[in-house]
Amino acid sequence: MYYMCKGEKLCGDEKNGKKIFFFDIDDTLYTHELGVPESTVKAIKKLRENGNLAFICTGRSKAMIFPFILDIGFDGVIAGAGTYAEYDGRILMRYDMEENQVAETVRKLRECGFMPVPEGHDYLYYEKQEYWDHKYEKVYKAFEQHISVAMREIPDNEHGMNAAKVSSVFTEKSDYEKAVKTFGRDYTVVNHGGQLLELIPKGFSKAEGIKRVIAELGISKGNTYALGDSMNDYEMLEFVEYGIAMGNSDERIIKIADYVTDRIENDGVSKALKHFGLI
Repeated sequence: MYYMCKGEKLCGDEKNGKKIFFFDIDDTLYTHELGVPESTVKAIKKLRENGNLAFICTGRSKAMIFPFILDIGFDGVIAGAGTYAEYDGRILMRYDMEENQVAETVRKLRECGFMPVPEGHDYLYYEKQEYWDHKYEKVYKAFEQHISVAMREIPDNEHGMNAAKVSSVFTEKSDYEKAVKTFGRDYTVVNHGGQLLELIPKGFSKAEGIKRVIAELGISKGNTYALGDSMNDYEMLEFVEYGIAMGNSDERIIKIADYVTDRIENDGVSKALKHFGLI
């Protein structure tokens, strides 16, 4: 199911000189170890005070974004790797997979040796806690602490889940090549360092989400900036005018970036915004 708002542009015509900055979350704005650095919070607030727009642009579904991250203050959100977008609290577009497709994807991921995590805009679905490997315990507890009201166990019959994309955790039994063959036709398959496998429905990406947002807001591509670190940021950094890689980025991201800033723990966000004269 696909929903997109139609109507007047929200910010004038395409000659609008306003600049817009898109921020990835994980390992860009936030890590489970560091939280959100104070320098990052101050930089984003200053960016907006200077008349620019700040958007989250994350692979996380809307339900997975921790409230304290939203509380930093953003003009809008692109979530679920481009399957959802909102501006100033108004939903611009939303995509949800068919229920049967979610159930089939969960079953096939298990057959490939992965532990599925269907990600919806309203709920995050997960396997029973006893199935989680000890190394992911910190991640599970972080989600349980911050978004427990949005967490649901995967039903025994795999039905009744409303998801926009499906991620999965690698296990000792995971067959990555089989997963690529199984899902490559219907999904963009993103391997996050052999720890997380992300299945994004074809036709969606962070870049596609950005295209929809700037068209709706009437902002020129020449005034677009994005900051990220992983392979689901690849299209986003290629599309925007100024693609910026965190210092802790995947090497493939660093190669395509227009600029590489410092690591998250070394005030990388703040340094990037200063480099481009935005704060």
